[in-house]
This record gives sequence, C-alpha cells and structure tokens, in this order.
Amino acid sequence: MYQVVSADTLKSLCAAVLLLVCGKFALFLYEGLQIRLRIRRLKAQGIPILEPHSFISGHLPLLAETFRKYPPDAHQFYAQIHVVQHWRDFFPHAQECPSVLYIDVWPAQEPIALVLDPATCQDLVLERNQPKHAQIKYLIEPVAGRRNLTWWCGALHRLWRSRLNPGFSQRNLQSHVSALVDEVEVFLDILKAHAGKNGSWGAVFPLLPKTVDLTLDIIGRVVLDLRLDEQSKGPTELQTALRTLVGQVQFKNLATLRRRLSPFYQYDGWRCRRQLRKILMPRIKEQIGAEQSATQKTVIQLAMKEYINETRTGQARTSSSEFTDDVLGLVQQFLFAGHDTTAITITWAFQYLSKNPGVLQRLRAEHDEVFGPNTDAVAETLRQSPQVLNSLPYTLAVVKETLRLTPIAATLRNGSPEFFLTTRKGMRLPTDGFAVVTGTACIHYHPDLWPRVNEFLPDRWLVPQSDPLHPSQPGQWRPFEYGVMNCIGQELAMIELKMVLLFTVREVEIEASWDEWDKSQ
Repeated sequence: MYQVVSADTLKSLCAAVLLLVCGKFALFLYEGLQIRLRIRRLKAQGIPILEPHSFISGHLPLLAETFRKYPPDAHQFYAQIHVVQHWRDFFPHAQECPSVLYIDVWPAQEPIALVLDPATCQDLVLERNQPKHAQIKYLIEPVAGRRNLTWWCGALHRLWRSRLNPGFSQRNLQSHVSALVDEVEVFLDILKAHAGKNGSWGAVFPLLPKTVDLTLDIIGRVVLDLRLDEQSKGPTELQTALRTLVGQVQFKNLATLRRRLSPFYQYDGWRCRRQLRKILMPRIKEQIGAEQSATQKTVIQLAMKEYINETRTGQARTSSSEFTDDVLGLVQQFLFAGHDTTAITITWAFQYLSKNPGVLQRLRAEHDEVFGPNTDAVAETLRQSPQVLNSLPYTLAVVKETLRLTPIAATLRNGSPEFFLTTRKGMRLPTDGFAVVTGTACIHYHPDLWPRVNEFLPDRWLVPQSDPLHPSQPGQWRPFEYGVMNCIGQELAMIELKMVLLFTVREVEIEASWDEWDKSQ
C-alpha cells in the first residue's frame, strides 16, 4: 500500500512552517525592541540607568565584563555587589546610589528591577505584597511540583501558612531540641573523626556534604519524626533523588531551553520525583494517622490537627487525599529549601570564625559562661532546658552577621502597569515589564547602610541603637525576607545554626585549606 503526496502540498506545508518560524522570530525581535526602548524611556525621564546600555545587547556586555573580575564559578551576587559598591563608575551623573537598578538582560531573560533600598523593599513585600513572579515558581517545580507554598497564592497560601505556623513556632521547635541534639552530636563526632591525632590537623575534606547530611537529618526529625540517617548511612536514596532534582533547579529562559527539552532531563526528573514519593508518602500517611505526643509534635501532625478542626467546623476546602498530596509537596519543599541554605551558612560561619580569632575567642567565652567549661554537659543541659539557647546573645550576633555577609536568596515579584516603586525621596519608579527583585545581597553590602561593610563584625548587633555601627533602618537585614511570604523555617534555621556553633567551636578547630584541596584533586 502506497500513499502519494503532491509536490504542491509539500511546498505549502514548508511555506506554512517557514511563515510560522518567521512570525515567531519577528515577535521575538519586536519584544526585544520594546524592552530596549523601555530602558531608553526610563533614562529620558531622568531615572538613573546602568551605563553603558547597548541598543543591540542591553546590559549583557557590561555584566560580562563585571563577571570577569571574579572567578568563573563565583555567584552572581558578587557582580551585583560590585555594582553597588562602585556605583559611581556605573552612574557617572548620579549624586547617590539609585534605589533601583534596572538591568536589561534580554534575550537571556526579561529585564530586572533590582531594589537596593530597604524601605522600598518593605513597601514591595509588606504594604503592596506583589504576587510572586513565575520564575520563582519554575525554580521549585522540579523538586516539589506545584503543591507548595511557593506556587500557592492568596487564600490557599494563607490557609496553609496558618496550618503550618504552629509546627514552625519557636515553642514547638523547642520541644524538638532533644532530637536536634542527637543529630548535632553525630555531626560533632564526624568532625572529630576528621581531626588529626594529638591535636594535629587532619586531612583536608569537603565540609559542605557533612553539613548537608546534618540539615537533612534535622528536617526529617522536625517535619516527620523520621530518622533519615544521612550522617551515618548516607547518602540514602532520598538524598540521591533530592540532590538530582536540586541540580534541575534553574530559571526558565533561553539559556536553559536546550537542557529543559532534553528527554534525559525529563526522565531523570520523573524518576527522582517518583522515588521521593515512594519514600515519603508512607511516612506522611503514618504521621497523619498517628496519635499526637503530649510533648512533641511534628510539623505535619500539627498541620493535620488544624485540618481536622477545619473539617469539624465545615471550613475544610480540600479532601483528605488532596490534603495528603499537598503535604507531600510541602515536605519536598522543606527538604529542598531547608537543607542547602542552612548547610551553606554553617560552612560560612566556620570560615568567618577561622579568619577572626578574636570573635572565636569571645564565642567560646560565652559558651563557657552560660554552659560551664565542661562541654560534655551541653547536651543534657539543652535536653532539660532548651530555652537556654536564647541566652547566647553573642552567638546570635555571630549567626546574624554570617547571614548578612552570605545571604542565600531573595524574593522575586511581578511588575505591573499599576505598581510603582516609591523611593525615600518620593520618586515613583515603574515596574511594568520587569521582574522585581529584592536586592538582599546588595542591601547587605551597601556601604551607605553598613559602616565597615565588608568586615565580619558581630558587635554591630550588640551595640546600642545610638551607635553608628548598629543597623538603623527597618528591613536592612533580610536573609529570610518579610511579610506573609517570608521563610517559614527561619526559627528552625536559627536554632540549628546556634546549636552547631555551641557544640563545635570549643571541641574542634576548622580552617579552610583551598590550596591543599586543589593539590589533592
């Protein structure tokens, strides 16, 4: 059996495809033209714009030149910080550093409005509470799908925050301190095993995988009362699947298109999400149906309690099966968002302490004063009185200063024709056509906001408010963001960070040794 297609039909089909491609390309060029003109209109209105701005390539050459000042694997935050700390080079006609950086990176992605002023950021996330940008949703989707706090908005987001807040409250987290002590003690034993004999230095090893194992174990205990045993038996299948999905976290833009279209990429994502569901769902169902302890309740158990109360009063908006699927997405989000961020911060804390021996000495002195010189007694003291963690002001200052110098993330919101950013001087800056980003790293490194901005100075959190060193503006420190969409796990992160320092700094010395590591590789 044969089929015949006429040459005219083939020509018509090819012409249609060519017309479609040309149309798409024309729309692509038109979009770029509109973006370039939008930036030029802002400049014509007297709004400071990064210089130079190319009509052909926007700010891409400028950013590429700035990135070349740093190692190839440096985070993009360094380029942003460079612009802020050398703003006179980029805004030669401005009298002060602008409150907003308009950055034209098309066609890599849509242009960005990077907010550098704390008050303007507060207006964005507190007063106006602009909707989350689609790109931040794309980031979480490979790991947690679309059933999580990042994807939800409006009433559904508020509902789940109200269900989850009891589990992440300081009061409930203190009931988990005993379990956290178990995990941090394992971490300390691992560090001691890497130390040399008789007070000598041990072999160089990568610290981040150890802190990742620790934070995963802690999240498992607090959220599901599940011992993942990543520190003792890992990496487990759960971590392997999770880390594979973390590798798929990326913005949806032209640069990532080829990878996202790859069938291997799609298959890996499907396989790992299936693996996580297989591991987590039985424990989730077990937790949902379990009797609650009088003294210790997991995040999921307390969320279930809220859901049961809604059901009894006729206010529940989801079925039990939908609730369970929602919980799965949330647990995957907590595992993703809570492990890497805290793990990285722990490693940076050790780095800053090794470079600032005076700070380390004062930190140890505070621990001696509050817990006594016998380090073996710390664990039992915390198990009996977890609130003692709140009696470590210098430790808290060290943690806050670490988070100032190494913020992990920012929030990304939608711009719109109706929404304008208002500066301290009353200037209204448009956001239509821009992704609006809180410039957390830029604010934390802004020389006009922080005296001795590049120095690690925990004392800035302890001096009187009248002291110039003390942070003076609301929203000036924002590692967890503000508003109803802030980081729900910030209390847990702070407890983890304080506990790790408390258990380790009097027991071991940790020092970065990049040269030795490079030689060993």
